[in-house]
Amino acid sequence: MMEDRIQDVIIPHLITELRKEGVAGLPEYERRLRNNAGDTEVFKDLLFEADAALMFLHHGFEVTLREKPDLRIEWNGEVAYAEVKHFREKEQDRIDEQAMYESEDLVPVGILVPTEGSEAWEQIANVAVRKVNQYKEDAPNILVIATNSNSIDGIILPTAVHLYNEQASSDPRLHKLNAFVLIDQWIELRTNRNVYFCQTACAVTPLSSKMIDALTSIQQWSTPKNITSIRYS
Repeated sequence: MMEDRIQDVIIPHLITELRKEGVAGLPEYERRLRNNAGDTEVFKDLLFEADAALMFLHHGFEVTLREKPDLRIEWNGEVAYAEVKHFREKEQDRIDEQAMYESEDLVPVGILVPTEGSEAWEQIANVAVRKVNQYKEDAPNILVIATNSNSIDGIILPTAVHLYNEQASSDPRLHKLNAFVLIDQWIELRTNRNVYFCQTACAVTPLSSKMIDALTSIQQWSTPKNITSIRYS
């Protein structure tokens, strides 16, 4: 059974590799993995928390996996918290791919209203709003978006943040969020940028300029082979 493979092979391997990398908070993270081993999609979503942890770690941050928010990151003594959201491949991605295959002309892609009722930037902003209770009080917070969808990309991130700012202007609860980080895992990474950072305009607990510089400097990330990029068969 797939669940047996996840419990007996994938989780022990993942925890061992994360421990080698220096990620903290592994006992609680392992518990959550095992509790969700029977739901492959949720389990895969949890892997993106580890992937985000590795991204920060490989760029000089100290990282602890936790719950609500998902990560504690530290840079030169300054602490911030990160909540992670995974956008899976969408039905519209498959429709767009088929349309591009069948047409010799340029075709519009990434338009989500026909299949999902809202555009991609609206979905990002809505996720940020829904997660308001996950953000830590009196501390800087970051929302990390990991996307496997061609419809969710770095180009639309400023529009999503602008929409979030508009909603935050009338909702003080939203002032806990400092910034968005988007990891575009759909891009085949060679030399192209695939990590994007964008600040909100409303955070009450600021990030220092040094922390902002450290976050902005993250331009590329590719999941390490045999750690969170795991075959399920």
